[in-house]
Amino acid sequence: MQGQEPRDQSPPQQQVIASVWDSQQPQQQQYQQPFQQQYQQQYQQPFPQQGIPMGGFYPKTSASTALGLSIAGLALGLLCFPLCGVLAIPGVFMARSSAAVTGSMPGHPDANTAKIAEILGWITLGLMVLALMGFVALILLDESAAL
Repeated sequence: MQGQEPRDQSPPQQQVIASVWDSQQPQQQQYQQPFQQQYQQQYQQPFPQQGIPMGGFYPKTSASTALGLSIAGLALGLLCFPLCGVLAIPGVFMARSSAAVTGSMPGHPDANTAKIAEILGWITLGLMVLALMGFVALILLDESAAL
């Protein structure tokens, strides 16, 4: 063994094997970076991070309750006159507060419900005022005929 050259006795390089459970995915980040930079340069807004829902969470409103009160006030106004205002007035107030919440957050799912509840509440109150004016007119006509 005199004629043989000495062999390199350094240990082999350590290989790192990635498992399926590793949270880092370097290939996906390499392709995503140029698009993020291009998007930010075009629109001057930060690109949404992965894993964050785009829709977000919206605060709860009382729009459905307001709609129920407005519909019940309209139905009761047709059946029993004095009860329509009892339910329509709180319905309008609840609908306006719900509309204020939904107006501050574009895309809120209760926005249309709050608008419809407010419109129905005002229609119910308008019909109540017309009916009240009609009753007063009938009473005045009856008294003038009696004289």
